Amino acid sequence: MHPPADPWDTPGEPTVPRMYGRAPIPTPPREPTAEMPPFEPAPERAGRPVRVVSWERASRPALRSLADGWGFTATGLVAGFCGWGFWAAAGRGTISAPYLGLLFMLIVAAGIFALSRFFGYIVLEQTLGRPRLHARWAHLLTGLFLTVAGVSYFANTSWLVDGIDWVRDQWDRYL
Repeated sequence: MHPPADPWDTPGEPTVPRMYGRAPIPTPPREPTAEMPPFEPAPERAGRPVRVVSWERASRPALRSLADGWGFTATGLVAGFCGWGFWAAAGRGTISAPYLGLLFMLIVAAGIFALSRFFGYIVLEQTLGRPRLHARWAHLLTGLFLTVAGVSYFANTSWLVDGIDWVRDQWDRYL
């Protein structure tokens, strides 16, 4: 399809076809000159393989497989910390006792992660003879524990328990 013709176009001007959109323009290969010698790639280093660098890969395969699934643990950690924070803020006492609760929750979470990795080693590698490719299940169990602990802390917050009791009393009064 050609673009519409311009009725006021002067006949003396040379007409250049107008192009709409992108069009490939063939370019001839450039001949090497004294100012521009031909490009020769550097030879590979003998004996050393070329390393692929990526921002999402750890340096060792063991660390890479251990870090795979860390989002589950991070999400559980955020939920656990938020629940613990509400519970600690509602206590209105010293902060040393709630810190012990947070520390205990993190130690138990680390133990769950280590125990699930150990059971994975025993079951997958020793019993079934398969390699463990990732730590997603261990991270999932750890994140699930941290989430349940955070919800438990939040459910045991004093003002939340008092508010639920008040709503229950009001409900019983009208029924």
